Amino acid sequence: MPLIAQRSLRRYIVLLFIVAIVLYYLVFSRHSTSPSPSATDNLVSERPNLASEYVKPEQHDSGQLETTLHVDRALLQQREREARRRQIDLKYCGRDRCQFVLPIAITEQESKAQEHFRHLAFLSGALDRTIVLPNVHSSHLGACRHFPFSFYYDNAWLDNNRRFFRYITMDDFRDWISERREINTIPTSRELTIDINPNFKFLDNANNCFKDLLDYSSYPPTHFTLEDPEMFSKRVGNYTEILLEAFQQDQEDVDVISLFYDRRFGYIEHPEVEIPLSYNNRWEQLADQIAEQLHSFVAIHWRMERLEALDNLVPCAESLVRKIHEIESSHQQPIKVFLLTDYPHLLRTSKATPESMSFKLNELQEQHHDAIQYLYQHVDVTVTTLQRKNQPVPYDELPAKNWNVITVPPYAKPADPSVLGIVDKLVAMRAQYFLAGEPGVCAKSSSFTKRIMLEREAAFNAGNPQIVVPVDTFSL
Repeated sequence: MPLIAQRSLRRYIVLLFIVAIVLYYLVFSRHSTSPSPSATDNLVSERPNLASEYVKPEQHDSGQLETTLHVDRALLQQREREARRRQIDLKYCGRDRCQFVLPIAITEQESKAQEHFRHLAFLSGALDRTIVLPNVHSSHLGACRHFPFSFYYDNAWLDNNRRFFRYITMDDFRDWISERREINTIPTSRELTIDINPNFKFLDNANNCFKDLLDYSSYPPTHFTLEDPEMFSKRVGNYTEILLEAFQQDQEDVDVISLFYDRRFGYIEHPEVEIPLSYNNRWEQLADQIAEQLHSFVAIHWRMERLEALDNLVPCAESLVRKIHEIESSHQQPIKVFLLTDYPHLLRTSKATPESMSFKLNELQEQHHDAIQYLYQHVDVTVTTLQRKNQPVPYDELPAKNWNVITVPPYAKPADPSVLGIVDKLVAMRAQYFLAGEPGVCAKSSSFTKRIMLEREAAFNAGNPQIVVPVDTFSL
């Protein structure tokens, strides 16, 4: 290529390069300029109007704010109380919520009353409620009695049947109430009366000593009457199911059922219910000592209270003496006589009172006195009486012979005279021979006698060598 042509080509390339630089500069300068007013206006319009929505703190409704905080605080306190309540219930019941049956009053005397309690314990288990162990005194059971359940009984039967029900002592129950009250969750309760006849007055004098400790305001008292024939065949319906329904009606949410209970016979058909409560070991040991002192001896239970055929009493005493002589002949040596009776153990002295809580002094008739007098004129008799510090036994007013008195320590203040019945019952269970008056002829039928008979028969069948004759009767 000629030299002139080469130079023209170089100039042309340089010129194109310069044009490219100019064009690049122009384009770059155009795109780097500030946005147009219309674009700026658009950006401003898209921002939220903060000034128009902001409200100064002092412009808020202060009353509304305080109310909201108050409600939250109350809710927090409620939740704290509920959590604390669950802790307390878990402590005493082993579950998140405690629910109890509290026997305020159980009618009938000790032998029958403890039978009613055993049925109530099983019934409480079926209700998924814990039975409160009632207090005891004067041969009765009830929450407001003087001494704890353990004063009469031990816990063997209760512990053997834990698979059927739960129980709590009265002291622990009161502690539970106290702790619940401390956190302002007072347990709720309803009074429930179950009786066999609304016209009966056996529960009229039963006061509820928990009135000021439990909250009864939301649950008015209820009353349920169910007749009580002894024979199951004469009952209409299943009494266990009927009573369960009576306990459950309108009471699922109540913490404590405060029970007033008047029955005569049982209804739960379970072998464990039929097993009696065993007594506190102090009474068992005392009975052992007396039985050893008397050995060999015949125990006689003679219940005179409410026997209609009073003219039978002296002839029955004559029959009893003959029976005792027959036993002595077969035993081939003299035998001691231990008498259990509701007739006054201190006879007709100035300190005498009937041994039964339901047998009144003014109910004693000459026939009662003559029958007992005939007995100790012909056999040597031993009885028990309660040891009282300021009331010594009036030996100078008692017969000079054939009437022996063993004093029993009360183990409590004030003394409970009904412990004599427990001790007498236990001594009779240990006797070599046992006699009871024929019901309706010489004596009144008694659950007390039945308890002794069952225990003696069981011991005899088990081969106890101390039991020679488990039971016999004296009659006309």
